[in-house]
Amino acid sequence: MKTRIATATVLAAFTVTVILWLPGAVFIGYLVAVSALAAWEWCRLIPGGLSPVVRGGYSIGVAVLLLGSALYEPSWVPLTLGASVVWIGLGVSVLFQIYRQSRVQIRSGLLLGLILLVPGPVALIAIQQSLDQGRLLVLMSCVVVWGTDTFAYAVGKRFGRRKLAPSISPGKTLEGTLGGIVGAIGTGIIFFFVLMENNSVGVIGFEFWCLIAASVAVMAVIGDLVESAVKRSAHQKDSGTLVPGHGGVLDRIDSLLCAAPIFGSWVFLCENSATVAL
Repeated sequence: MKTRIATATVLAAFTVTVILWLPGAVFIGYLVAVSALAAWEWCRLIPGGLSPVVRGGYSIGVAVLLLGSALYEPSWVPLTLGASVVWIGLGVSVLFQIYRQSRVQIRSGLLLGLILLVPGPVALIAIQQSLDQGRLLVLMSCVVVWGTDTFAYAVGKRFGRRKLAPSISPGKTLEGTLGGIVGAIGTGIIFFFVLMENNSVGVIGFEFWCLIAASVAVMAVIGDLVESAVKRSAHQKDSGTLVPGHGGVLDRIDSLLCAAPIFGSWVFLCENSATVAL
């Protein structure tokens, strides 16, 4: 547990530093590097013995897609994020079809990996590049996801009784999930008032902000379940061993991968809608 907490603290501090204070190019490079590592680990979860050359090529392909997204015009961002949400939905649907067959085929696994690995980072890059308060909004998405995971773990450990999805992730409980969602909303509210103090809320009203936090929390839970289902079908406990106390890189970002597109879509909807009041 000490290793887990220490690793999480160091990673969170480094990530916050990259998001808030380092140049935008460093932020993009950080996302690309993390996503490429996650892509490598994803290949590990696909049965069939993918060679290192295939894994490397796949990881490079994911990196190229993300670098290309950094060149998008801002006017394309809402369409991109909308498509991302659709792809996330399709990915989840395909995933559970695969899980019911208790296996992940190589072709479908590689395609599903692109669907799940690319939209989240694309959304974060779009937010960071296109909005005046993009850095703070990216941080908000991360903080809400972290809050979801933290509260879900704490509440589930103390009060968890009923299993949420025993065939996919036996350790997750309904009580923990609800605690994570409530905790995420609370975290989002705190973040809202912090932004208000800095005049950085923009056009997002308080009620809508709570809705955003809740929807991000729900998608974070789905993202976690998605990866759990893939790991279970591959008979793997973790996606890798790169992150001490946590497993692999993919184990740390699975929730954010699924939550970021919906967060970005909400934010751009608010920014581009005159009907949303402060």
